[in-house]
Amino acid sequence: MFFDSHFNMLPVEKQWEYIIARTPAFIRSGLRDIVQEHGRSCVQSFYAALIEHPDAAVFLEKDMIEKRLSGSLQAWLERLFPAQEDDVPELIALQQRVGEIHARLEISPGLVSYAFFFIKVSLDSFIEKKFDTEKNQIQAILYCQYMIDFAMKYMNMAYNSDFRKKIEQDQSFRMLSLGQDLNFEKETQKTTFFDWSTQALFCLCEQRPENLQTIGESQFGLWMSHKGHGLFKGMEDYNLLQSMIEKIDQRIDDIRKNREIPPGFALVLKNNIYDLTLLTNRLFQGVEALQSGLDPLTKALTRRFLDVVLQNEITFSLTNDKEFSLILLDIDHFKQINDEHGHLIGDETLRFIAEMLINTIRSNDFVFRYGGEEFLIVLTERGRNDAMACAERIRTNLEQSVITTSTGSKLRLTVSGGVTTFKGETKINTLVTQADRALYEARWPGATVSWLLRNPNTLV
Repeated sequence: MFFDSHFNMLPVEKQWEYIIARTPAFIRSGLRDIVQEHGRSCVQSFYAALIEHPDAAVFLEKDMIEKRLSGSLQAWLERLFPAQEDDVPELIALQQRVGEIHARLEISPGLVSYAFFFIKVSLDSFIEKKFDTEKNQIQAILYCQYMIDFAMKYMNMAYNSDFRKKIEQDQSFRMLSLGQDLNFEKETQKTTFFDWSTQALFCLCEQRPENLQTIGESQFGLWMSHKGHGLFKGMEDYNLLQSMIEKIDQRIDDIRKNREIPPGFALVLKNNIYDLTLLTNRLFQGVEALQSGLDPLTKALTRRFLDVVLQNEITFSLTNDKEFSLILLDIDHFKQINDEHGHLIGDETLRFIAEMLINTIRSNDFVFRYGGEEFLIVLTERGRNDAMACAERIRTNLEQSVITTSTGSKLRLTVSGGVTTFKGETKINTLVTQADRALYEARWPGATVSWLLRNPNTLV
């Protein structure tokens, strides 16, 4: 099939209409016959591939496939390949509904695309038998590919929209503010922003444009993109602040590329710094009344905030093509500490470790009290190598520390942990399970390492 020169300029809906209209009627009828005769076989190939994938095991069961899903998928396939298409908007609406369902079930587009590949392979084999000339076979295969690809395009668009909407509408995300010491955060961010602004102004005064750092690269910018997003999302001042940061960073990027500071930029930046300081103060003042809700023993975040933090990080990573990582750690032989020294000493131990973790990570990362003696760390914008380095740093720091208890006794502790890195899956339970599995393997008798990396199998 040859495309007109203006094809790329058409809206996606018109492109799909174009493909259908320029496919010969006998090709469309042939595909209709194939899916009616062999649709069940194609569906079986789809679910056979999906059920074998480890990420699908979380939400798929063979009984569910046989009783509910197979019939729906076959009906979808027959609707995708009618003999004559006269209602493309309705066809698009169907794909959007499917994408919204995938978002609610947290079935990633990558997983669906992987399984759809096997439907294409099945249809291609039947096409070779259905059409008698190589030209017709190629045209039918292309038509099949285009129809499934456009269906996936609309599914993915609906998935991304619905997944983001789910997060935006989750009122518990605002409750994340209850899990932070706002006075501490306010003073910390005032300091980090002051550090950035001082460094920036020195670079300008000393004519070192290549050393300018964007706000987004600074500790202040990272905090605002992650924890600040949870605290201030939906507030007009936060949107204004983010818009100002984006414009300033764009100008700094241009200055670094050109290695030249425009006249008057220092004064403009000084005024911008003043405005950003005011906005930051107003934002914190707007949420200070919500302070409370940390884990009373360790002052780490409680598990009630975990899902919304992970949802936010997944959306941020998908939108900005970033990775993030989880560290799940467990105190070795903690029961023995409670049994030999008492639960009060056990509590002191937990407080010591929580404080050490919070002081070890960056201000834009998250520490959760995950279980009795388990802690979970979310490392924002950190890939597997950085996560492993952080995990090793935690292990080493703790191994070299001596805890002096209120009774005067001294304790040395070790931890085991699992690390996993986000690579595109959107099932929260899958991420945490991967870290938990790595932790389990690290604690297996005879294990020779304290930290194991759990990298999910991903679909591209």
